[in-house]
Amino acid sequence: MFKHFGPAMVALAATLSCSPRAMAQSNLTLYGALDVSLDAVHKSEGQVQGTVFGTSNFQPVPNSVASPAQSQTRLANSLTEQTHLGFKGTENLGGGWAGKFQLESAFSPDNGTLGSDGRMFGRQAWVGLTTPVGELRMGRQAAPILAGFYLNSLERLGTTDLLGAGVTVNNLQVYQDNMLSYTAISGGWVAQASYSPNAGVASRLSAARAAPTNVTPAATDATGQIAGGATAGSETSDSRGQTYGALAAYIADGWSAVAAYHHNDFQVPVGLNSALGFVPLFNVDSYQAYMLGGKYEFRSTGTRIALNRHHGQFKDASGTNPGVLTWAIAVAQSIGQLDLIAQAAQMKFTNFTKGKDQALMLGADYKLSKRTSIYVRAGQLKDTRGDVSLAPATPLPIGLAGGPAALLVPLGSVEVPFFSGAGVNVGATTRIVGFGVRHSF
Repeated sequence: MFKHFGPAMVALAATLSCSPRAMAQSNLTLYGALDVSLDAVHKSEGQVQGTVFGTSNFQPVPNSVASPAQSQTRLANSLTEQTHLGFKGTENLGGGWAGKFQLESAFSPDNGTLGSDGRMFGRQAWVGLTTPVGELRMGRQAAPILAGFYLNSLERLGTTDLLGAGVTVNNLQVYQDNMLSYTAISGGWVAQASYSPNAGVASRLSAARAAPTNVTPAATDATGQIAGGATAGSETSDSRGQTYGALAAYIADGWSAVAAYHHNDFQVPVGLNSALGFVPLFNVDSYQAYMLGGKYEFRSTGTRIALNRHHGQFKDASGTNPGVLTWAIAVAQSIGQLDLIAQAAQMKFTNFTKGKDQALMLGADYKLSKRTSIYVRAGQLKDTRGDVSLAPATPLPIGLAGGPAALLVPLGSVEVPFFSGAGVNVGATTRIVGFGVRHSF
């Protein structure tokens, strides 16, 4: 009866619910979660010689300068659950009909800043109508494929939840602008379909963001910006950013299965910002992906196991078509108030650089109450750089290498690097040990 699968059932209720029985009266709810940890992070020196990352203004520099080893102690955000604050409301209209809305922000409690590229309501901002046969929503929402990862997770899709590794390949698999969705639930079945005229693709794709950082400029038309950036979702007269997706899941007594699909058009150049300005690397046409997942609870011991497979494929004008395959597995065990979990994942380019990332994570949560837990996490991600591949959209001899976790962040496909921004150097290993407190309300 999935008594241990709280996060999945919360996701089902909060993200996908359309049952008229939940509409007994009008209400307004304030909710959220805060997750803050004290972490020690170490990144070994990268192996970037022969690539664009081993240069400064396209002049070669040693690994110790281009990709140095780093050790850091920090207060970090969202290791085991994404910190957020939300408001949601329903108005009962009678006969199984209801009006609904949801506004939800991501933020960093370590410094008080907004997440989601600085948006006030960067996670969700939608209005909807529940009917006797399903629920219609319009506005910024979670992508169906993200809902699939939530439903299959044994945790809460924090940044150390390796079961969510595949969804981070493309930020548009997470939240989307301008989204129209329809959800239906019948018995143990859940189904969702979505469409957006532009889920968040600007005229150029790069690592630039709404606010400048020490490695990226502020996003403009000239620099481009990350997928799903703050101003990337403006509708256009062409197909740029057009996105659709679907989800189907079955939740039974003791097991569940989920499948989800995602497709979005890019129709834009992807590149790097440098002293020469924006340097295009690829002309990306589209991206499509699917995920398959399942989990099972062994009743005799209370042991839970979950497995995910995700495959994403970029289509570009040169025919390079980088593909990313991700496998992830998690095993969890509850002992009274203590939850133990072990996870492993591998992400790899099936072509292109053939680089890969292998990650392991161990964790323990102790419930102080229904809403408050303390936790520890210890793990690592190792990047194998693979081959050096030339960028086909520029005459410059720009070589790229690395696995998806190391390469997709500087190309703007991913908003936040692994482990709450710790990231990983190309051809190197990142290790993290953290102790934190999580509270939901």
